[in-house]
Amino acid sequence: MKINHSPIFAVEPKTDPTAPKRERERERSQIAQAAALMASFPLKSLNASSAEALKGLAERIPERMPECAPLCWGLHARLAFAHATLAPQVELYQMDDLKCEYARIVVNFVKLLKAKPLLVRLAKSDALVNVIEGLHARLDAVFIGLGLGEADEMTRWKREWADGIAEQQAQLLELVPRSTGRRLVNEINGDKMLKEALMALYGSLNQQGQAQAILELRQKTYDRVAKCTHDLGLRLFKWFISIEDVEFEDEAIGIGTFSGASRGTWLHDGKRQDVVIKTLFRETNESDEEPFLKQLQFWYALPPHPNILQLYGGSHVSSPPFFVCENAHGGDMMTFLGTKRDELLFWPLFLQFAEGLKFLHKRNVVHGGLKCNNVLVGKGNTAKIADFGFSRVRSLSLGLSKDGSKAQDQAVRWMATEALNPIGLDEPLPESDLYSLGMCMVAAITQEIPFGYDLTDDEVTKMISNGESHPRPDEATDEAWELISRLCAPVYQDRPSLDNVIADIRALVEQGAKQAVARSRGE
Repeated sequence: MKINHSPIFAVEPKTDPTAPKRERERERSQIAQAAALMASFPLKSLNASSAEALKGLAERIPERMPECAPLCWGLHARLAFAHATLAPQVELYQMDDLKCEYARIVVNFVKLLKAKPLLVRLAKSDALVNVIEGLHARLDAVFIGLGLGEADEMTRWKREWADGIAEQQAQLLELVPRSTGRRLVNEINGDKMLKEALMALYGSLNQQGQAQAILELRQKTYDRVAKCTHDLGLRLFKWFISIEDVEFEDEAIGIGTFSGASRGTWLHDGKRQDVVIKTLFRETNESDEEPFLKQLQFWYALPPHPNILQLYGGSHVSSPPFFVCENAHGGDMMTFLGTKRDELLFWPLFLQFAEGLKFLHKRNVVHGGLKCNNVLVGKGNTAKIADFGFSRVRSLSLGLSKDGSKAQDQAVRWMATEALNPIGLDEPLPESDLYSLGMCMVAAITQEIPFGYDLTDDEVTKMISNGESHPRPDEATDEAWELISRLCAPVYQDRPSLDNVIADIRALVEQGAKQAVARSRGE
């Protein structure tokens, strides 16, 4: 295996005192890999066999991430060691789960070794270490499942971990100063990717717990590179989150009218926390970037409110743009209520929903796209509104997305007449949000989209435009339907004030609580 020894990738062996140790790590991994090649199993997501994937990883490590070589070789050796036991078990169906998890770890490792410019590797060096450590932890479970918990390979990585981190830092301290600012910039393709890399590097300057030498290196490197990129018009934001700091899980929460929401994790100050990650359906160009940026700034600057989903940050320069919010353990409100089937949760959640809406309206913010899937349920069964004020972003986001177009088409079912036909209106009306609130109640009660699946979106649009009301669901109580009917009055001037709505819902909450107490007493 030939190593590229150009200055930007690696240090000449004779000037590298740790080279013998690195060679031993690689040799150990190659020996384990050779033993593992006797058997293999397919990795469909990589379109390769497990043995081919291990071989490909071994070829990438010295070229793609030389400063992390000891850390990567340690993980590779463990993968090869486990593979020698796992791969031959073709007749043992109980191994399927272990093989699936093993395959996911290999795929994540392959993604980690995707070519990254040195500037990005410097900015996200801590994140890279965190990912490798996480893969080791997952591999521990595979080892235990294979009965390898007592093997030396089970614990060796922990004993060598600190040395690997020290090697990474030493390599960065030698590699980065060798490259001029211009060379670091030229490694990155395009102004948009360069902006993202620079903002990631700038964000790393405030990271807690980093080694002083690395902090100083990052500061000096940022200053050097900034001089080469003054014509970019770069604006820096403390809410910026690099794509390298987020990991997406497979579970999607839902499709909104301009973005898809997924569960994931965010690495912040050396710790990972569960979050919701919302990604625009399509990439933005320079002109589209501004409205998304403004909305991120507005949302981030809002004072905290228990019924507004907290925004941690995001990236307007990623492809596609995304933003990161607090975790919503319960998912979207419609699904949550359908799963719980607890009538005592219905009105308290909608009371919180209305309180969050009042908070926005007091700040002259009209949501303009309320649906049950952008009202999420957080810790303690708390309703939290998301995606408010993104009307311009919705319009720019949908053009190239099948999912987005479908979501936008279905969104008409939650929209009032004046929102569908905004003739003479310069801005969305707060009364339109009240109509959508009523439609959210309908959806939560029926557990299907408003007006049902028998009518097309065009037919529903025509009905709403003609002032027709939603038929009363069989499941709706008299009290619920009376409130919904007022909220969804065809003429917006006939709808109640939000304060009156909150008072009415609060009365229904109290009534439900009294009825529950009476039932518990057998009255």
